[in-house]
Amino acid sequence: MKSSIKIFAGLIIAVCIFAACEKKIDPIDESFTVQVSFKNSGTNFLTADTEVNPKDSIFFDFTLTAEEDMVVVEIQRNNAKIDTFKVPAANARSFSAIKKYAADSIPGDYTYRVLARNNKGVFIGDGKKTIKVTVKSDFNFWSYRFTYVPDSVSKTNKTYFASTTGQTFSYTDGAASSALIDFGYYYDTATANKHTIYALNTAQTQLNFYDITSWTKNATIFKRATTPTFANLTSGGALKTAGLTNLASGTTPKITVLASGNLLFFKTAAGKFGCVQINYIEGASAAQSTYINIDVKVQK
Repeated sequence: MKSSIKIFAGLIIAVCIFAACEKKIDPIDESFTVQVSFKNSGTNFLTADTEVNPKDSIFFDFTLTAEEDMVVVEIQRNNAKIDTFKVPAANARSFSAIKKYAADSIPGDYTYRVLARNNKGVFIGDGKKTIKVTVKSDFNFWSYRFTYVPDSVSKTNKTYFASTTGQTFSYTDGAASSALIDFGYYYDTATANKHTIYALNTAQTQLNFYDITSWTKNATIFKRATTPTFANLTSGGALKTAGLTNLASGTTPKITVLASGNLLFFKTAAGKFGCVQINYIEGASAAQSTYINIDVKVQK
């Protein structure tokens, strides 16, 4: 028993001595190994985090200096390689270049960094320097909006929609904002057309209990189509392209027989392209509880 205790104590002493003699190695300071600087050489050249519109020009004028030879310089976006430069031997310790890109079309944050590798392809530093480019959205996305059938008594059902603000209006509060309204919704009982979205410049005798004579009546045009999908409309440019394609012919100021899943491409009186997705429909009559739920994307 005493022998075991002595052995255990000896091990403890050995570990302590080893720990005391162990050499401490400081971690490599990458920012010291490789320095990266960005130069403002004019319009669109970036030196710090910035916000841009989709497809805007973004330029980088950069210089890397290193304490060991650089063989490859790499540009990454969101940690994925997008460009590579072979470094001439004469510039192995100091390398400069200019690179020009177009910002992404999809809104979001994109982080760019410039890094160096040695002759073994091993990363040797990026100066701990990154530039975040935030691509701003160039379209509005109004999700989960409800539009109800017009009610003829209190006239407070939210039956009109403004694509620029995402607001819904009733007849009571819509008069003061009629210039904003791009379309309305009602349940057609005069024909078999049923659920209907329409531009206010379209005469609807069924709605004669709403006197909009003095209102601004924006001439929005529509067309029902299936492509591209609503999910693929990720920018103002995509909305414009889809609108120009789908609205090239067969447009109408009124879309009838609406059903869940329908896509209604439209162009506003102000020339903005957009798309309405019918998420679901509640009710099958002109009762004031009938409504449709929609998502809307439209160019800013």
